[in-house]
Amino acid sequence: MNNEIRWVNYCETEPLAHSGAIQPHGGLFYLDLQRVITHASFNLGDFLPYNPGELIGLPLPSDLQDILNSLLDELPKESGSRAELFGVSIPNRVAVDFMITRSVEGVVVELSKHDHRLAKVMPYIIPMKTPTNPESAMELHNKIARMQHDLTGFDRVMIYAFREDGDGEVLAEARDASVYGSYMGLRFPASDIPHIARSLYKLNPWRLIPDSQIQSIPILSLHETPPDLTWSDLRSVSPVHQSYLANMGVRASLSLPIMAGGELWGLIACHHAEPRALPLKILRAASQICKYYGMVISTWIAEDRMRFVDKLDSCNSALRIAMMREGGLISSMPEIAPNLYELFNASGMAIRVGNVWAHTGDAPNSSGQKELSDWFESVEDDSVKVIDNLSRTIPVMGKLPVAGALAVKLQIRDQKAVQLWLYRKELLSEVEWGGNPEKPMEFHGGKVGIAPRRSFEKYVEKRKDYSIPWTSEDRLAGKRLRQLLIELYA
Repeated sequence: MNNEIRWVNYCETEPLAHSGAIQPHGGLFYLDLQRVITHASFNLGDFLPYNPGELIGLPLPSDLQDILNSLLDELPKESGSRAELFGVSIPNRVAVDFMITRSVEGVVVELSKHDHRLAKVMPYIIPMKTPTNPESAMELHNKIARMQHDLTGFDRVMIYAFREDGDGEVLAEARDASVYGSYMGLRFPASDIPHIARSLYKLNPWRLIPDSQIQSIPILSLHETPPDLTWSDLRSVSPVHQSYLANMGVRASLSLPIMAGGELWGLIACHHAEPRALPLKILRAASQICKYYGMVISTWIAEDRMRFVDKLDSCNSALRIAMMREGGLISSMPEIAPNLYELFNASGMAIRVGNVWAHTGDAPNSSGQKELSDWFESVEDDSVKVIDNLSRTIPVMGKLPVAGALAVKLQIRDQKAVQLWLYRKELLSEVEWGGNPEKPMEFHGGKVGIAPRRSFEKYVEKRKDYSIPWTSEDRLAGKRLRQLLIELYA
């Protein structure tokens, strides 16, 4: 098992939501469905005039009922539902902000210090035009990065987008003049933000870490099971993430999920070299900016998809007419090839109908094509296959004149096999990473493990044997093409 796989396996099993501890900039207690306190952080006495150990197993005290009952009564039953209360005076303590969040088995109540010095924070619903091209998209990304930089005061703010292969890429960056180096345009491997962490980002409006190196605070529990902190912003920091941030020279961070079409499109990642806490009002404003930004990104993606589907319908209509006029797939190849090359950004094609083969443009020779065909037939339940590195995906093939392929297969009358292959040539390229993406090895107690990357200086990977990557639009076009062939051969 290689380093990358072992790293991912470890990160995906780390109990992030059940750490049993919180960050010390706030206090927490947990109410069950009967509003009995089942968990309380050791530092709760810093925010409330109670010994946390004496609250466990008891109903909510009357003074807290007076403060919270109306919010609790109105809180929607859906997990993740939130309500906030600002500037609550607490006897013999500082004023606090409350954030209550519905979880599966109760309610998480988090407290943080209220900042009376804050002027009224505007809701930041600022007009944002939907991008119509890459240039206007870049203007939007830069605008949001600058806006969040000014609002939060963090040293560096980045728009970090997830690629289709799972890696991340920095699309925009706003930073103080004193901050060393730029991450603009750099790529980061998917394992830097494992799926378990991405799932938490999707459920919460922000993730604040005011001091990544400070000691976490344990939580007292009525039961042996630690509380579910899925919906808690105070949740303690993973040791792996602590090391990761330390290696980047980052002491404080704020991550805001960019949700587009119900999916995690990316993050607004804010970094600071020194500890930096933000009051709840600022976090709420930053989250509002991010939410509206995500809505604009959603519209942009939807409009792009609609334009592509219109193009796809037009192309498929022309393909259908040509194949019906010429009497089949192979006989129509000279006419349909240019359309397919343009649609799929390809330069070669091969067609199989039963035992008859035809090919044109950049394509393997007959023996190579037969080997590819046999391999594809052995792949179960994969009627549309995309590959951007043929010689690596199918090592027995050896060197080929093409690097990438999109292949479609189906069975027609008399169980004849039909395959259509579209090929892309090799594209020699350089990928600029934020540090070497390979994870270093470490030894702990005689056991080997994977450590976070220690350097984030630009690392250039020279890529050979790869074509231009296939996109989700290419896959959609492949599925629509297969459906067209099924209709014609039915």
